[in-house]
Amino acid sequence: MNRLQILDKKINKILIGIDGSDSSFNAANYAIDLSKKFNSEIILLSILPSKIHHGDSSGVFGMVSQSYFNDYKIGAEKWFKEIINQTKNEDNIEANKKIKTDIITTPFSIAASILNYAEERDVDLIVIGTRGKSGIKKMLLGSVASDVVTYSYCPVLVIK
Repeated sequence: MNRLQILDKKINKILIGIDGSDSSFNAANYAIDLSKKFNSEIILLSILPSKIHHGDSSGVFGMVSQSYFNDYKIGAEKWFKEIINQTKNEDNIEANKKIKTDIITTPFSIAASILNYAEERDVDLIVIGTRGKSGIKKMLLGSVASDVVTYSYCPVLVIK
């Protein structure tokens, strides 16, 4: 397949990884603009690892409590609402109807979960930010973005 054939491919579903970072909101803005061009469905996805580091020097990981997940879910729903309201402000009611949201928890890496989710839903494009909330400022590309780009079965658009 040559480059022109790739550009002619219809993008029916766009998956956007949202973690509340500026980079993920920038990714959402780009993806929404693309969805208007291709009349694509958008899936806003936020993932919470089910195991988290306790923050002490023991190196012990523990399971996420239900209350922690509920708090995360409230935050993620605010992020989704902010993105959806932006499409309403642009008077694009049609694009707004094609936005789905999902919040999941996973014992696997965030990147693996994004990729599995995308493949299960036959996503045509994944759009993610360069660095998420845990990103190290000096890194060019965050570990999640790097892994998604490396292992994805479909095109990935990484937005700064």
